[in-house]
Amino acid sequence: MSFFNRTLISLLCLFSALSPSVAAPLQQSPFYANGAYYQLDNKQVMGRIENIYYANIAQLHGVAVPAKIDTGADTTSIHALNIHVQSQHPQLKHLHDEALLKAIAEHFGDPSTEWWLDSFDTPERNIQASVSFDLVHPQTGKLIPVQRPLARISGIQGRGEHGILYRPVVELLLSSGELKVTTAVNLTDRSTFSYPILIGKTFLKNHAWVDSSYNYLQQEAQASVLGSKETAYLGKQALAVSFSFYYRRSSLDARNIEVDLKRQQVSFDVITPQQRQRLSAPLLRMLKIGENQQPVVNLTLDFGQTSKSIELVLRDRSAFSSQLRLGTEALNQHFMIDLSANYLSEQGLSKAIDYHPKALMMSPNEEIKLEGVDFSATPSLAVKTSLMRVKRLKTLERSGHAKSIAAFSATDKQGKTFVFEQDIQRNITVGEQTRPIISPILKLGERTLQADIALEQTTADKPETLLIGERFVDGPLLINTRTENIFNKTPPIKAGYVEQAQVEGIAIAVKLDTGADLSSMHAEDIEYFDKQGKPWVKFTYRNKAGVEQQFTREVVGRMVIKARVGETADSRPVVEMQAKLGELSKRIRVNLQNRANFNYSMILGKNFLRHGVLVSSDAPYLLTKPLH
Repeated sequence: MSFFNRTLISLLCLFSALSPSVAAPLQQSPFYANGAYYQLDNKQVMGRIENIYYANIAQLHGVAVPAKIDTGADTTSIHALNIHVQSQHPQLKHLHDEALLKAIAEHFGDPSTEWWLDSFDTPERNIQASVSFDLVHPQTGKLIPVQRPLARISGIQGRGEHGILYRPVVELLLSSGELKVTTAVNLTDRSTFSYPILIGKTFLKNHAWVDSSYNYLQQEAQASVLGSKETAYLGKQALAVSFSFYYRRSSLDARNIEVDLKRQQVSFDVITPQQRQRLSAPLLRMLKIGENQQPVVNLTLDFGQTSKSIELVLRDRSAFSSQLRLGTEALNQHFMIDLSANYLSEQGLSKAIDYHPKALMMSPNEEIKLEGVDFSATPSLAVKTSLMRVKRLKTLERSGHAKSIAAFSATDKQGKTFVFEQDIQRNITVGEQTRPIISPILKLGERTLQADIALEQTTADKPETLLIGERFVDGPLLINTRTENIFNKTPPIKAGYVEQAQVEGIAIAVKLDTGADLSSMHAEDIEYFDKQGKPWVKFTYRNKAGVEQQFTREVVGRMVIKARVGETADSRPVVEMQAKLGELSKRIRVNLQNRANFNYSMILGKNFLRHGVLVSSDAPYLLTKPLH
C-alpha cells in the first residue's frame, strides 16, 4: 500500500496519551504520530519548502529542485538565465526581450487594466511570441536550454520608483509529491534568492494547502533514519558525520581549494586519517560566510547502501572532529536522527515511517511542562541523561525525609522565575562536576512522561536551558528538524489567502503570505526616538477603508529584505503587535513599510501562520467574514 493511500483521510490523528516511561508509537495508522496532515479535503498539504520536479524536461527528469511555497505570490516563478523573447507579429517582430514585453503590454490596451495577465491564446491578439531560456541543473550547475511559447506576461510591482517589472510567462508541467500541475511560470533571475523556484497560486489553486510550520513535509515519509554517530562515504573515503539542528547549510572539510570561475569548477583536497584525495566538482555558486567567499558544490554521499546528493559548502573543518556536517536543509530533505542509536547506516537505513514502534519523535524546539510550568526544550547530541541548567541550585536534607532534595529556581519560556523542589534519585559525575538527578513527571502536550533529568547551575558561558538527551525515553528518540513543537501540535486552522484579522483591536483585511518570514504592516509618518537608551518608533497606520491609528512601539530589530535583480535591498524597523485570526491570538514581530502600492495593508507571514494555520489559494475568507 502506498504512503498516500494510507494517508487519504480527513481527521487529524494526534499522539495518544503516554503513561510514565512509555513513549507513544511513531506510526499510528493512518498518520505519523506528529499529527501532521499530508492530504486534507482531497488536496495535498505542502510545507513552506518542498521539492519540485520538472516533469517534462528530459535533462531534469527525477531531479529535485528546492522551492519556496508562497501563498502570497499570484504567479509561480523559476530561476532562468539567458531569457530571450521574440515575436512574429508584424508590428512587434523588430522588438526583443524587455522592450517587446513592454510593447505587448501597451500595444493591445491600457496596461493598468492588466489584460496582459490573461492568456495570449486568442485570435484577436495572435502575438506569436516565443521564449528561449536556460534552466540551471541544481546538482551540476549545467545550463539546460528550453524553448516555450509566450503564454502571457507577468507584471510585478517593483520597489520604490521601479514601477511595474514585466516578466515572460510560459507553461510548464511541475510535480511535487503526487501532484502534477501544468502551470503558468514566470521566468526571472532568482540568483539572489535562497530557492530557485517560488510556487505561487497558479500551481496551488485547487490543488494544495500550505502548512508554514513545516519544511519538506512531503519528504517526511521518505526520510531515512541515521544514528547520532555515523560514517558517510565519498567514494571509498570514510567521513565522520556530525549534525546541526539549527544551521541550514551542510559543509565538507576541504583543503587547498582552487576555484575556476571561468570554467565554473572547483578543485579541493579531502583529508581523512586513512586517505587524502584530490577532487573536482562543478561550482554551483560562491557563498559569503562572514568575510569570506566559500564554494558550494553538490556531491553524492553513501550512507551504507543509501546514496544521497547533498549540497555542500567547502571549507576548512580541521578544528572540528567531523569531516562532514549535515545541516537542516539536508536533514529536512533526507533524514531523521535517532538520538539513542549509533551507526545505523551499517545495518541498512530504515524509513522513519517503518521505524521502531516505540519511537518518540521530537523537533529541535519543544515545550515541556514541569509541575505545570512551560520550559523550552531542545534535543542535544552532547548529553546522554537530559540536562536542565537552572538559575540557582541547592541540596537540602530534611529530617524524616529519606532522600535529599534538590531545590532550584528556573526561568520559564515567558521569562518568569519559578522555584521547585524535587527528590534526588542519585548523582552522576561529569568531569569534576557532580550533578543531582531528579525524576519528575513531565507533560509533553497531552502526554505524560517520567524521565531522569540532571541539574546544573548556570554559568556565564552556559545559560539556562533544558537539553533532551538520548536516555529521555526507553525506546528510540527521533529528531525531526522539519517542524517545531511536535509535542503540542493542535488541529489545523483552515484559512483562505485573505482573511479578517484583529490587530491591536483593529479589524483589518490581511493577506496570508507563507512566503514571508515576518509579518508586515503599513506604516506612514515614521518617527524614530530613544527611550531609556532603547530605540522606539512612532508611526501611523492607514488603510483604504478609512481606518487610521497611531502606534508607538519599541524597535525590537531590523529586517533587511532581499532585492530583486536591479533593485536595492530594503531595511525596515521591526516592532511587536498582537494579532488575532479566528481563535488564534499571538504576539508577533511585524516589520513596518509603506504598503500604499499593495492591495493589502498587512500581511501575516510565517511567524504567525506556523501556529497551525493551513492556507488555501482557492478563495479568500474561508475562516472569517469579509469587512463591509
